[in-house]
This record gives sequence, C-alpha cells and structure tokens, in this order.
Amino acid sequence: MLDTLASQSALVAVIVAVATTIALLLRTRRPLTVRFAAMAASVAAYYTGVLGSAIAGDRVVLLSARVMAGGFIVVFASIFFDTILGEISGLARRRRRVPFAVGGLVIVAGMTPWVREPWVSGPLVALVVLTLALRVRAVLARAARVDSHAERTRLRYLGIGGLVALLASQLDVLAAVGVGAPAIGGIVVAVYLYFISQALLKSRLLDLHELLGKALVFGTLALLLALVYGALNVAIGDRRGLFLSTTMVASSLILILFEPAKAALEEAAARIFFREQLTFARGLRRLVRDLQTVIELPAAIATVLDEIYDSKRATHAGVWLLERDGMSFVLQGHRGPPPSKLLDAKTHPALFAYLLKSQTPVLREAIARRLVEPDKSKEALTGDQPRAAPTTQDEALVRGLDALNADLVVPLRAQGGVAGLLCMRDERLADAYASDEIAALIEVADQLAITIENSRLFGVLRERDRLAALGEMSAGLAHEIRNPLAAIKGAAQELDPKRIGGDDGELMQIIIDEVNRLNVVVTEFLDYARPFRGTFVPMNLNDAVRRTAQLMQHDLAAVEMVVELQADLPDVSGDAERLQQVLINLILNAADAMGRKGKLTLTTKTSADLTDLALWSLKGPKVFVEVRIKDEGPGISSRVLDQIFIPFFTTKARGTGLGLALCQRIVQHHGGIIEVRSVEGQGATFVVRLPALPQKKRDAAA
Repeated sequence: MLDTLASQSALVAVIVAVATTIALLLRTRRPLTVRFAAMAASVAAYYTGVLGSAIAGDRVVLLSARVMAGGFIVVFASIFFDTILGEISGLARRRRRVPFAVGGLVIVAGMTPWVREPWVSGPLVALVVLTLALRVRAVLARAARVDSHAERTRLRYLGIGGLVALLASQLDVLAAVGVGAPAIGGIVVAVYLYFISQALLKSRLLDLHELLGKALVFGTLALLLALVYGALNVAIGDRRGLFLSTTMVASSLILILFEPAKAALEEAAARIFFREQLTFARGLRRLVRDLQTVIELPAAIATVLDEIYDSKRATHAGVWLLERDGMSFVLQGHRGPPPSKLLDAKTHPALFAYLLKSQTPVLREAIARRLVEPDKSKEALTGDQPRAAPTTQDEALVRGLDALNADLVVPLRAQGGVAGLLCMRDERLADAYASDEIAALIEVADQLAITIENSRLFGVLRERDRLAALGEMSAGLAHEIRNPLAAIKGAAQELDPKRIGGDDGELMQIIIDEVNRLNVVVTEFLDYARPFRGTFVPMNLNDAVRRTAQLMQHDLAAVEMVVELQADLPDVSGDAERLQQVLINLILNAADAMGRKGKLTLTTKTSADLTDLALWSLKGPKVFVEVRIKDEGPGISSRVLDQIFIPFFTTKARGTGLGLALCQRIVQHHGGIIEVRSVEGQGATFVVRLPALPQKKRDAAA
C-alpha cells in the first residue's frame, strides 16, 4: 500500500530519478551525463523494488531486484564520481577494481535464494554502504587538495550531500527492521539527484546560490502541489466520478501559479542567503538602463567602473579598448590597484588571441580547473590512454589574467567583433562569480559596446557639424580680416622700414611680418574650413612617400631620413597633391620635435581586419595601406596627446594649431584615419591609414 511514509518516499525517488535521467539525456549526451543517467537509473530501479514490496508484499523476486540494483548503484556511482574527480588514469582504474568487485558480488548474491536470510542481506547492505561511503570520502579528500577555493567549496558540497543522502537511506533500513526511524531516505536521495542534474545542465558544479534557490523552489512547489491535491481529495471524499475534473482543476492551478511562484521563491532565496549578490545583479541591470542615456565614452566607462567597484563585489575592475589597428587592448580606466596598461600579441599572445577568437567570457576558475583536472571524459568512455593536458596554453592564459588583475574577463562585443574588455577580480570572496552575475555583466558589456560605437559615431557627426559651422564663418571672416590686413600691410610698406631706419623702422618691419603671419593663419583656416575638393585617382603611396622624402631632404639636411617601402603595396584612391601636403606637414612636425636633427623613419605597409567602429561597417574594406612617420624626439605627453588634432591647439611658440587638424580632415575625406602613438622619452609615431583599392579596380586602373 502507498499509505506509508516509506512507500511515498520511494515513489518520490523513482519519479525524480526517472525524470532527471530523461531530462538530461534529451538535452545532452555527454559522457558525464550518460554516467549520471546510469547511476540515476540504478537508483530508480532500487526504489522501484522498494515500492513494489510496499504494494505486493516482500517477495523474493522484489528483494533480489533491490539487492541487485544496490550492486549497480555501487558500480555506476563509482564511475560517475571518478569522472567528476578526473580520475581516469591507470591507477584510478586499478582503484576502481574494489567497488567493481563489491558491486559484482552484490549482484551475484542477489540472484541466490539465500538473499532473504538476514546473515546474507545484512552484510550485503553494510558492504554497499561502506563502499559508497569510501567514494564520498574520496570526494571530500580531493576537495581538501584542490587549489581553487571555489572548486574546493563545490566538491565539499557534493561530498557532504552524498554523505547526507547515504545516511538518510539508512533510516529506511532502520524503519524496515522496526526501529521506528522516519523512512525519508528516498526523498533525500531524490533531492540530491535533482541538484546534481541541475549542476550538470549548468556546466558548473553545484553553484551554492543556485543550489539553495532551486531547493527552496523545488520543495515549496512540491508542497503546494501536495496541499492542492490533498485539499481536493478531502473535498470530494469517495465520489470518484469527480476525480478527473478536480485533478484537471488542480493541475491548471499549479500551471498558473508555477512561473510567478518560481520567480518569487528564487528571489526570496537570493534575498535571504545572498543579499550581496542580489544587490549586485540588480545594480548591474539598473546600470544597463543608465548607459542607454550616456553618449560620452569616458563618462560611460567611469559609470561602469564606479558601479562595479562601489558594489563591493570587486576589488579590481578595469576597461580596455581595442586600438583601431586591432593589434592591442589599451587600458581606459580602472579601480583598485593598477593593472597592465597594454594587452597585445607581443606581451600575452595566448590571451590576446583567445579573446579575439572566442568572444565569450573568460573565467579564471574554469582555466584553473583544467590545469588541475583536464577534461578527459572522451578517453574515459572509450578506455583509451588520456591525452596530454593543454597546460601550456592554460598557464599562458592565467599569466595574462594576472597581468590584467582579472578573475573574470567579459568581452565588449560590437559589429561581430570585440571592441574591448571588462575585467574584474574580487579578493574578498574566494568563490567564483555566479551565473546570474555573469549574465548581468554580459548585458552591461554589450550596452557599453553600444555606447562606444555611439560615442565614436557622435564624434564623427560633431566634427562634421563643426566643419559646417566653420565653413559658414570662413567667407565672412576672410573678408573682415584680409581687407584690414591688406590696408595695414600696404601702409607699412609705403612708409618703407628700410628708409625710416632705427627703432621706428624695426617696429614697422614687425608690423609687416605679423601681418604676413596673420595672413597665413587666415589661409590655413580657409583651407581647413572650405569644402574638400580633390581629384581622386588610383595612386601608389610608395611614389608619394619617395617623392616627398626627396623634396624634404634638401630642407632637412641634418635629419637622417630612412625610407622603408613595402614592394607590393596596393594602390589607394586619393588626391596626390593633398596627400603630399599631409606628408610634408607630418615630416616637418617630426623634424621640429627632434630639433631638426636625428633619425626620421618613413614606412609603408599593409594591414588587414581593422576594427574601427566609427568608420567601417561589416561590408566595408578589409585591406588598408599605412604610412608611418617615426621620430626620435622627446615624445608627446598624455595630456597633450588627446588634443593635438583640435583646431588652434598648438605647443609651438608661433604655430597656428591648424596643421594637424587639416591633415586629419584630408585623411578622413580619403576614407582613412590618422592617429599618433607616443611614449614620453621614446619619440612619436604618426600613422596614416587609407583603404586599399579592391583588386578589380586596381587591375582596371592598370
């Protein structure tokens, strides 16, 4: 009969074991999942025997089935826990001989007619319990040896949960012999199997946050289901004709209440046990909404870092953005101890390549687990010798994470590529970030990537608006300034400084020189502000660089000009005169920075796969031509570096501040970009990057 606690507990165990097995196998059939399914099936077989004995009496066949199922539990549990612990070597297989021998002995004994005798069944039960206890002890022993605190905590929960389930199952044995203990072993074993299955689906071994949340949800919903059905059964009494209708009503009620009840219970569990993590996740989701209204990139980065750091969930936080050439990540802001300012293919090639290729979060915990226990589930299933662990790459990844002060790296994904990195580390909490926290951080990173793109696009639009305003002002400004300047200069020349002589003649010459300088400023301003009118034709930048170097060598005799040209440089579409103007300006600036002496290097090369969120779309060009002008001067300070392309900003005593701004405008009209890289004391490098002509257009031009 099913009116006893033992039979009801066994029914729960059978249902949960079968349901978890089917649910797992429908979603994935990884070797670890198959091993768990085998263990759960053997548990279901055991409690099916218990349930059969409660219904049909304690028959020999049912008792034999229970004993044999116990032997299979020993075998499959040993295989499953060995896989969890990564023990698949020859030594582990030799250690597995003992539980295999015990399981085989129990299975054979279950087939004999003496299984009903207490002197046979008693030792068999003790042998099964002892063997399973040794497997649980192995899990706890491994937890003590693991370096990762998060992995150690999860293994402890796995071992302690197994120990509790094993002890609870012995309450069933005590109840069967009449001791009077509550027969709740089936319920405890069912809960243990359920949460192992959930951990396998999440691919993270027993996240405590999710464990307690699911326990509360599972238990409360089961209680709600029991209360509803119990109340309906009491209400209808013996009227069996109403059973179907009341069951449908109860089922409908459960289905309606399931989702809101589940959400409320999970939030309650998080609020009670993990208030800090819940607050952090809520703050991140609020941050996503706030970022939607921010357009300035520095403000957006500062907002993200402040929210993460002030939440007390990170002792280190930083944002790195990918350079326009796609060759390095550069630190844009951080909280906590300063990390490495640069991540590129030279300093940490493994992590750099991994982040660009995978575009998925990198969790230090997962890498550390691979270092200690590499994934060899395939070899364990087939019985082949295990392959060598990929420790070289994993160790390189760990070193890169150490340089970034990061235990978690979330990529900023935009337009199918990686625009930057959001890195975090929390030294106060040893456990890894929970899955809901990682999901919230991914939302923040995606929104920050959108903000980066919007900010750069806004910068382009703002520059166009500024140029439009300057264009409207230029005509009137030229008229208002040049006419008085012409009159002043004409009057000064009429007085003839040479004829006047003395101090008065010198002052008159100063007037003429300053008028000429003002006229140059007005001319450069008009060149910068007026609409760009260039004649674009296919051209080779090598010719322009070579011709400009020859032209400037006469004026810069003390400068050693080194020209390094790539032989097979693709053509570009451009105005040769305007591009030569850019090169002359950059060469003169570099020479002035060196005091008109030293080594100046001009280099041309091709580059590919430019990551530029402002200028290029997914259909844009993918091959580019670069011209680099490198000097050996004192370099450019970080304070000046962000302002050198702003009109009228200059560090020269008699400069106009329009030279670099005009160069930037010309390059942008050619569809390219100009940027500067400099370290104080190590010179500066200006890079002009233009889109190469497609091969078909180059062939047509030839």
